[in-house]
Amino acid sequence: MSTDADDITPLDDLPLFAAPPSSAPAGRSPRTPAPTDTPVPRTIPTPARTQAADVLTGAADRDFWRTVTALRSRVADLQAAALTFQSTLDASSREELGRAHIVQVVRDHSDALLRNGQPPLTTELETRLVKALFDAMYRLGRLQPLVELDGVVNIEIDGHDRVLVIYADGRHEYAPPVADSNADLIADLAFLASRDPDIERSFTRSNPFLEMPLPGHARLAALSWVTPWPRVTIRMQHLKHVELSKLRENNTIDGVLESFLTAAVRAKKSLIISGEGQGSGKTTLLRALAAAIPTWTSVATIETDYELYLHEEPARRNRVLPLQARVGSGEQTASGGRAGEITTMELVYRALRHNIDRIIVGEVRGPEIVAMFEAMQGGNGSMSTVHADSARDVIERLVGLAVKDSRLSETYAYRQIAQSIDLIVHLSVDERPDGSRYRYVSQVIEVTPGEQHQPVAVSDLFIPGPDGRAVPASNPTFLNALVRAGFDQSLLTYTEGTWGPR
Repeated sequence: MSTDADDITPLDDLPLFAAPPSSAPAGRSPRTPAPTDTPVPRTIPTPARTQAADVLTGAADRDFWRTVTALRSRVADLQAAALTFQSTLDASSREELGRAHIVQVVRDHSDALLRNGQPPLTTELETRLVKALFDAMYRLGRLQPLVELDGVVNIEIDGHDRVLVIYADGRHEYAPPVADSNADLIADLAFLASRDPDIERSFTRSNPFLEMPLPGHARLAALSWVTPWPRVTIRMQHLKHVELSKLRENNTIDGVLESFLTAAVRAKKSLIISGEGQGSGKTTLLRALAAAIPTWTSVATIETDYELYLHEEPARRNRVLPLQARVGSGEQTASGGRAGEITTMELVYRALRHNIDRIIVGEVRGPEIVAMFEAMQGGNGSMSTVHADSARDVIERLVGLAVKDSRLSETYAYRQIAQSIDLIVHLSVDERPDGSRYRYVSQVIEVTPGEQHQPVAVSDLFIPGPDGRAVPASNPTFLNALVRAGFDQSLLTYTEGTWGPR
């Protein structure tokens, strides 16, 4: 939301709040381009009477949001003055203090309307204004009602007025605008990026890419100035706690795989989870595998952004050290890095100083591969995720990342893969005619050192069955270790799997 003085209607001049419209207007003007961008004509879908449109009723009320912008400045001033004398408050206490200031400012605004001869705010509008102000200060502003919708898995925003909501059951719905202009949307994103001092991110023309975690186990990625309009993608994570048994119940794995993977984790085998693109369930499977680690094992999670959240389950996981990398500022240091940057590799070294048994490096997309190799060299059962089209493709994918993003030699990369990785578990995704997606493990391969001309050898332990889902194909070289960890080797004779009805 813009905070320029010219864009804010004086509070005393604001009209009475009209009843919220039942749906968005039938037609809208072409999108407002980002500053200095050339307008790009495009048809903007009109939200139908959908869950998204119902929840966001009144979201296009410009006067309401201008009032929120103006009152937010007042709340911020009160909060800043109060924190001058209470600087040691934690985040929760700051929010409670902010809520009290919000209620005060809204009541003062209602009283001002009454003094100027206008009707005061109704109870309903006061409640709506208090929530909108709290969301603007401490949540996601006009995006917050979207992430609160039941069953939402993804939100895609192309400019301020093209907002697509995607649900877990495959439904796609368009929602009303989330800002009054592209410039306002960019300003909102910049505010979100700079609000948390622990994140230290910026969103500017010189730094046009933004990735950050959001409250409620969501993740935001945004970009601007390199596209005709700002693009925002929000991914939600609804499975906060998940175990392999849960994935068996929803047919991501069957009973054989549940027992096999549980034993592999307990036998301290290092695993890579791969999947076809975004939303294949890699992080969910990694979280479920981590749940199989014995409770009193000390675990460090190394991530560019928190996604595993093992540290939020103290009743299930007693010893977790969550570590998050920091991108630093745009200034270059003498070594070529960014000022204030903390890499995943450095976090691995630091974690080893804290009596850590296992290190989990989350998603590997680039330089994180060096941290992954280091974590797996300990031989205590590390795990990571990576994008790939098949289990075998993971090997070349990792080599490519090592050479391109970390400047390691191919020979070194192949050697590390052969010596450090034990299993690669691959997830496939089928899209049904109704748009819903079905995720399941389709392949498991074992990785071992190869011969001179083929540094990595691969064995197919589980291969796609008639319906694509993984079924046993051969025994691993470490079968005895799995048996000692509680695996019933007779399960590997179930070459048709133990899948339930699809």
